[in-house]
Amino acid sequence: MKKTAIIFDHDGTLVNSIEAVIICSNLTLREFGYPECTADEIKRGMAFPTAERFSGHSGCNNHEILDRMSAFFYRSMNDEGIEYLKIYPGIPEVLDRLANAGFSMGMVSNNQGIFIRKAAARLRYSYDLEIILGEENIRKPKPSPDGLLQACAGLDGCPDKSWYIGDAATDYHAAMAAGMRCGLVTWGAHPEKELVSCGADAIFRSPKEMADYFNPI
Repeated sequence: MKKTAIIFDHDGTLVNSIEAVIICSNLTLREFGYPECTADEIKRGMAFPTAERFSGHSGCNNHEILDRMSAFFYRSMNDEGIEYLKIYPGIPEVLDRLANAGFSMGMVSNNQGIFIRKAAARLRYSYDLEIILGEENIRKPKPSPDGLLQACAGLDGCPDKSWYIGDAATDYHAAMAAGMRCGLVTWGAHPEKELVSCGADAIFRSPKEMADYFNPI
């Protein structure tokens, strides 16, 4: 029998990567001769795939240049940005609790797969996740449902019983396209008002509230 799977986004959901993304994004923009962006501009862009995000930040539409910018950004994140990552308080306990309750769990992100797997190991929560997929591991990034469905299949999950947990409207749209339920968290990069307007199945205002929702005690 297919199981209930819980699949998480990375940035803004499990891990506070905002400082790292701001630093490395502006480093990339400077390297390629573009003006820096404000913190708010970069935070709004974090919902999108990397090349698309840099197109929005720079106004550049040259795919070769955008690919080079993306590669430079990820080198910066792996070399420097990873030092700034912090797991949100309470998240390790939530993941342990849900894993102990028998949920199959994974992660799907528009971030680089190699990077998020390295980050999950560094922050010591990767053992709770059975599958971790980034943008190079899936056919199309969010809001396409491809990654969510790929992870759900890998977890032997039934999409209409499974959940995707994120912090942005794109996460909601990806979950709806996959036929999955969606929970949005308010501690990430996007305003609560924006998240509530999506009409997600659940809004979580603290990690404990999320854990209690799935595993009442």
